[in-house]
Amino acid sequence: ATTLGTPRNDVRLVAEAAQKAGFQTVTIRQDLGMGPFQQALREFRALADGAQVAMVYYAGHGMEGNGRNWLIPTDAALASDRDLPYEAINLDQVMEAIEGATLRMVVLDACRNNPFGRSWRGGTRAVSRGLGGVEADDVLVIYAAAPGQLAADGEGSNSPFATALAGRLAEPGLPVQMLGGAVRDDVLVATGIGLSLGLSILA
Repeated sequence: ATTLGTPRNDVRLVAEAAQKAGFQTVTIRQDLGMGPFQQALREFRALADGAQVAMVYYAGHGMEGNGRNWLIPTDAALASDRDLPYEAINLDQVMEAIEGATLRMVVLDACRNNPFGRSWRGGTRAVSRGLGGVEADDVLVIYAAAPGQLAADGEGSNSPFATALAGRLAEPGLPVQMLGGAVRDDVLVATGIGLSLGLSILA
């Protein structure tokens, strides 16, 4: 896949914001292949068990295939969507990793554009078919883009979405149910692209 410009900076920015917000344990994993990605989720599952809040922030390539959502490891070799179960991380694995926490959040800084195509696209966080809707009970799922839209890396060292998320995450008194809407509004102001960029939030 093409290399994205800001995810390394974005994860550090969001991690710092999470620490300011009071998260006791913040772990960063970068440039993960399939095996290390799975191991990172296994380790986080142990941390999330019994926690008041568990949050996973993912910045990178994502796609929908075979009716499921997938996060793409750095060593994935995808000739077609039939390779996904062998080469990518099913979003259900992320959900399972945080199920032991009381409040669970998954933030996906990846695209949700359509349809599935033949090649990767550079400069946006998706392969050529992006993430689909998630049906999950008692989990707050925040997307960096609305269905059919792209999550751009932006012009600076951080994406507009990560910048907005970091700013709002540590905001005192902001209810978690309002986090997604507040981030969306900040992204719209920062990018000036109107309602073509948004968030989908399921709880």
